[in-house]
Amino acid sequence: MQRVLVLLVLLAACDSPAAPREFVGHLGATDVWSGAEVVVVSPSFQTALPHVRIGSDTLSVRRLDDSTVVAQLPDGNGTRTLTIETAGFEPFSADVTLYGLRSIETGPLLAGYLELIPNTTRVLGAGDGLVEVDVRTGNVVRHWDETVHSADCISSVGPSVRVGYYVLWGKDSVGGRCTHPWVWHYGLTTLDRVDSLPAVPGAWGMAEIGPRGIIAGGDDVLRISHCDSAGCTPQTYFNQGGGLGGVSIARSANRAFLHHWFGFIVDATTGDTLGRLPLGPGGSPATQPFYHAENVAFSAGEDTAYVVGNIGASGSILLRILTSTGALIDTLPLTNTYATDVRVDDTSIYVALLKGSVGVNATRPELRIYDRANLQLIATLRAADADTLSPTEWHQFRLVPDLVMHAMYLVATVQVVGFDANAKILRYDLLP
Repeated sequence: MQRVLVLLVLLAACDSPAAPREFVGHLGATDVWSGAEVVVVSPSFQTALPHVRIGSDTLSVRRLDDSTVVAQLPDGNGTRTLTIETAGFEPFSADVTLYGLRSIETGPLLAGYLELIPNTTRVLGAGDGLVEVDVRTGNVVRHWDETVHSADCISSVGPSVRVGYYVLWGKDSVGGRCTHPWVWHYGLTTLDRVDSLPAVPGAWGMAEIGPRGIIAGGDDVLRISHCDSAGCTPQTYFNQGGGLGGVSIARSANRAFLHHWFGFIVDATTGDTLGRLPLGPGGSPATQPFYHAENVAFSAGEDTAYVVGNIGASGSILLRILTSTGALIDTLPLTNTYATDVRVDDTSIYVALLKGSVGVNATRPELRIYDRANLQLIATLRAADADTLSPTEWHQFRLVPDLVMHAMYLVATVQVVGFDANAKILRYDLLP
């Protein structure tokens, strides 16, 4: 009987499953871009791919080598628990922090093209009068009435070739009619009216070039006037299509770049036009201008300009040019997108765009981050499918960097003169 019992015990031991072994491995990084891939290294992956999930969502996994796999992370923001399950091994869990779109908030009344106040997260725009908005909080921090600036007169706040000066256009305090634009000096505690400028009825945007010159444009009209002691000599372009959305000025290079349908490059001292942005439809060198030249950003030394524009049926394009001459350095097609704005820092290019199709059908916001050295894509930070921004409703977009909070904000506003709407503010958290 004793022999039989011993035999039964041995047989039972052979039939019982082996205890799972401890998982030995590690993640390549725990701070990662939203929608990117996370690397997982472990010798337990030699025989089979692991099952990787975040919560109840199973992630796509692919093999790099016998001991390394990568898992495709979801879009999102914040800390999540990543669980790895491999046959024969205990489950392994680790926290990963996704950096991406944190929130979409409704901001205050804002219209038109916004001017960034340097070295802050604040913008100047047309709201209920002139407003200074801190996009980090979404709050109006300073406000002036419509005698200073009114969206009924011109929607956009304009830049000046002079640092700390802006072009504003307000109403008469008695009759409530639009007067004419003025250049104002914007200080930390004061706002002082300095010089008057000639009015351009129907203008969407204006800028001051020096001395006392203007760039102004409305629907199908662009006017560049250079004024001196003998008066002002206007240069007016008709039938260009669209209108002037805004102007970016590289003061050290004395260059002004005109946004929207024109794509002109202007000498910011004399007002002379130096040509147009050097790409046409399809993204190949051509004499035609952009279909849209949306926004421009400059390198720290302002020697290089980065332009995003829309080129018709093929989508959008990122253009890198020499600021002084407009000569083309390189380009990057952005297929099936509607590009809206661009920012640069020492290492990266940030491109805001709408994804989904071409033109007005592109509605899903994305922030793409590229390596400045080689234009290679680093990250794509997406919104949810339900979070849309139609370019037929939101006409102007501005990226605002936040170096303190390691964030980038996208502010969307309407463009139409005389029409106000609450802005949309998207906050993206960036890898520190």
